[in-house]
Amino acid sequence: MNNKVLVITGMHRSGTSLLTQWLYKCGLHVGDSFLGAGIGNNDGHYEDIDFYNYHQQVLTEHELPSDGLVPASPQALTTAQRTSLKALLHRKAAGNTQWGWKDPRTCLFLPFYRETLPHARYLVILRDYKTVVSSLVQRLYTLHAWKYEQSDLITKLIWRYFKKPYRKNKLLKQYCDEHLAVWITYNEAILKHLQQLPAEAYIVVENTKLKTSNKEIFSHLSGSWNFDLQYHDFDTLYKEKLVSDPLDIIHYVKDPSLLQKAADIQCRLLAMAL
Repeated sequence: MNNKVLVITGMHRSGTSLLTQWLYKCGLHVGDSFLGAGIGNNDGHYEDIDFYNYHQQVLTEHELPSDGLVPASPQALTTAQRTSLKALLHRKAAGNTQWGWKDPRTCLFLPFYRETLPHARYLVILRDYKTVVSSLVQRLYTLHAWKYEQSDLITKLIWRYFKKPYRKNKLLKQYCDEHLAVWITYNEAILKHLQQLPAEAYIVVENTKLKTSNKEIFSHLSGSWNFDLQYHDFDTLYKEKLVSDPLDIIHYVKDPSLLQKAADIQCRLLAMAL
């Protein structure tokens, strides 16, 4: 596979959907069929269904949650899983001189992609761990609220007046450590992956700088990496009003070592960023 491949990489809730939507508008082939919109992502995920299904299947076969919110990556792929991955990549490469994909679960399989696609380029988006954990909790809260609002009148009233005021606090207590550990798993995998690549094979961009750095990203993709793209105005896609104010997660994290580890990984990735 000598065609140009871009792997769009980042933790869940980090902005990979927005970034991939923009690259799609710029003319990059990122899949034939996409995962649709969902709670917390009204514009769609821009995730190639084939990669999405492959990653979910492998996680399930390893007895891990298929959503990818896992405490550790699969340590090995079976022969059948490797064969399926190679077949998937060959299908994607057929007829496309330049292509790419996005699925946050890709982070859990980076050693296998590095082995199978030795000449791929990696576009990494990094989002602050506190904001990601906050966003994951906010999404859970929104899902809970949506389910209650679909219920009968009595259940709705119980939700609105007795459960709703306390649910977000309950979710923060329950999930902060778990989601922070997932952020560490993903971004530690990214860091280890980049350390094994030549510097010219990747770029890292901080989520908050997408709005101001998108032209620099485009220039790198089209100039340094020779992707044939047409610039699309990023501002037409960016919806600042949809970015919720982050919750204060620090006081809900029970294991302070997680905060220290996340801060260290984030600092090291930021040192690689544009």
